[in-house]
Amino acid sequence: MPARLCSPCWKDICCAGVSAPSKPPRTKHKFAPDVSIPPPMKKVAIMNRMMRNIFRLILVACVAFAAMAAGPASAQTKVRLGAQTIGDYIAAYMGQEYGIYAKHGLDVTLQPITISTLAAASLMSGSLDLATSTVPDMIQAVDNGIDLVAISGIGVLAQKGGTRSGVVVQPGVNITKASDFIGKKVGISALGGLLHILFQNYLMENGVDPQKVTYVEIPIPSHFDAMKSHSVDAVVTADPMMARILATKVGKEVLAFGNAVPPNTITAAITSTREYARKNPAVIAKFRQAWQEATDMAINQPEKARAAMVKYLKLPAPVAATIQMPLTLSTSITLKQLQWWQDIMRKEHLIQGKTDLSKVILP
Repeated sequence: MPARLCSPCWKDICCAGVSAPSKPPRTKHKFAPDVSIPPPMKKVAIMNRMMRNIFRLILVACVAFAAMAAGPASAQTKVRLGAQTIGDYIAAYMGQEYGIYAKHGLDVTLQPITISTLAAASLMSGSLDLATSTVPDMIQAVDNGIDLVAISGIGVLAQKGGTRSGVVVQPGVNITKASDFIGKKVGISALGGLLHILFQNYLMENGVDPQKVTYVEIPIPSHFDAMKSHSVDAVVTADPMMARILATKVGKEVLAFGNAVPPNTITAAITSTREYARKNPAVIAKFRQAWQEATDMAINQPEKARAAMVKYLKLPAPVAATIQMPLTLSTSITLKQLQWWQDIMRKEHLIQGKTDLSKVILP
């Protein structure tokens, strides 16, 4: 019977009385059926295989867990944002152009709003998640029972520099004061909209009945053509369209609204339905951060703001260069600012009740 190697020390004489080699041959235990693997080495080999398998399982589990944890964080939330193509809303476009939305985890799709009064309807129908809305439009919607909330302010009426709004008239039309508008045809972006309200307030404060003026509803992007074709005597408009009309001498300015209202009169806000805001608090928080960053960029980096106006508002570069900077943008919104508009709108019989506007401002 062949001798077997002594497993305890590999040196002593085995039980058959044959001296063991100083170390085991490398291939004996693999290929020779008559040489068995010593019990201690069997245990070590089995444990090594087990540890390798356990390590692989742990590694796979860690990778899977990391993927699961990173997935929701890296995924961007889709948001449909409606905005008009006017200067005060340029932050909406700069957030897209300079990657600010993506930086805050938002995949924002910009959708144009041609008439400001359509913002509330688009939010209620679910075709938009967020929308730029003039403060009067928002108040009127709330007064009619639509449950909207203001997420952030957008801008205030410029009293010196910044985004202008007012009235421009045909060069050959003799209009210098409020009473001269009687019997004239005036283009406005929306009946009952912000610019219409400001214009009527100007007329009333100067003793003129607004009903004695003929109004023609014309979207702001078409104001230049309306003036050039002489289809109206004047338009109530805002930058950048106002800048274009003045720069090309198609019209002349007779009234700047910033000089006819209290300081820091808010013009617009980012709005959503209360239900959307309640169901998507994380989206609202991210959007507020992104909107603040885009607003700061628009104020502090005027060349980027002008470039965005050229690209998104389709403003010729020479005209964009005439926009006064810095823009009068602000993300703040106060109850006092909203109540001023509410009082004006009640005076003009645009709203009936007196809604508690403190509930409109989203905390």
